[in-house]
Amino acid sequence: MRRKKILILPSLRDRKGNISKKWYVEVSQRNHRTDEMARRCFELFDGVNINDLPTKDERYKLAERLIKEFNAKLRNGWVVYEDNEKAVYEDQTQYHQEARIFKRMIASNKAYGYWISKYIKEVLKDKGLRSGTLVTYTSRYRVFQNWLFKNEVVHLDVSAITNDVIIRFFRYLRDDRKHTAHTASSYANLLKELFDFILSNGSVTKNPVYNLPVNKTVKDLGAERIHKDDLKKIMEVMDEKDPQLALACRFEYYCGLRPGFEIRLMKAGDLYLRSNVSKVRISAENAKTNRRKEVVIPDVFLEYLLNVRKFDKCNPEFYVFGRNKEPGPERLGKNTLRDRFNRIRNELKLPDIYKLYSFKHTGAVTLAEQGESLINIRDHLDHTDIYTTEIYLRRHGFNESKIIRHNFPKI
Repeated sequence: MRRKKILILPSLRDRKGNISKKWYVEVSQRNHRTDEMARRCFELFDGVNINDLPTKDERYKLAERLIKEFNAKLRNGWVVYEDNEKAVYEDQTQYHQEARIFKRMIASNKAYGYWISKYIKEVLKDKGLRSGTLVTYTSRYRVFQNWLFKNEVVHLDVSAITNDVIIRFFRYLRDDRKHTAHTASSYANLLKELFDFILSNGSVTKNPVYNLPVNKTVKDLGAERIHKDDLKKIMEVMDEKDPQLALACRFEYYCGLRPGFEIRLMKAGDLYLRSNVSKVRISAENAKTNRRKEVVIPDVFLEYLLNVRKFDKCNPEFYVFGRNKEPGPERLGKNTLRDRFNRIRNELKLPDIYKLYSFKHTGAVTLAEQGESLINIRDHLDHTDIYTTEIYLRRHGFNESKIIRHNFPKI
């Protein structure tokens, strides 16, 4: 049986900002006796009528206080349709009875916390997501839950999460948390999927995630390729102070591998170290694309792996990046290599646009500058198509035309 909506949270009707029209805060609640939604409109707060205020800013501030008070009252069992002098002052027994009934109505339905737990258990965990991706998605659902808690909504039936509530949340992401358009889009997709799930279970009649506030914020925090002189400087320091970190950076540079899973979870047995056929094998579960791949090990790197690191003599079951900065049975923590790289970069006073991931970009652009074909670079980087590779190289400063850069005719 489909659950019925029992509450529409307080919201301001501001007539699109037109102060010549009447503004009010509206809230609706199901009357358990008539089984109909009872709507009430409020203009007064602390003896001040919102329509007596001369500016929009003053009206919005008063409405914000009014909505906050109403949410707190609802949390304590406020019965909207019984909120009058008779109910409050002459018949407290009846009023409190109504409040108890309203609280039971909330309890009989399911709030956001119930649905997010059910969704994670029944849907997200069956999608075959990486553990890190699952953690990220779960974290974003929890951010929304914490926001609902702060705004007195988290305890209410999920049908109380209307489009107005969703819009307020996305304004919070944009204006308070300063999230980019990309991050906001991720939140939108996740919440849409969640409410589609709730909709399929009959607990809401419409997905509330639509008509979201415009967000044009862009922050480019991505890793940049490393300048040739800086590359030489930082490799010399890493080879001396932290050879294991230098090895990880070489796997990025020479093999186009990603540090998070493909490098950190690599075992010595994944390295096939034979002249002319040397490769790194990456399992489907460790590859970003979720498909098994084999990556060529260039001769110059093969020589380093054999003659300097002696990996042909290493236990094949050992993680290449074990604890204590040596191959071993226990792998490094998730952020260990990144933190160690950042410390060395900062000590050298190099720009923070250089990140651990920069070595992958640097290797790809270096290949392109040496004249390697886009098809081979695509396969080396494990991209799905050449278009992705073209964008990738352009993003990291590769200009295919040397004439434009070095031999442009002078006017």
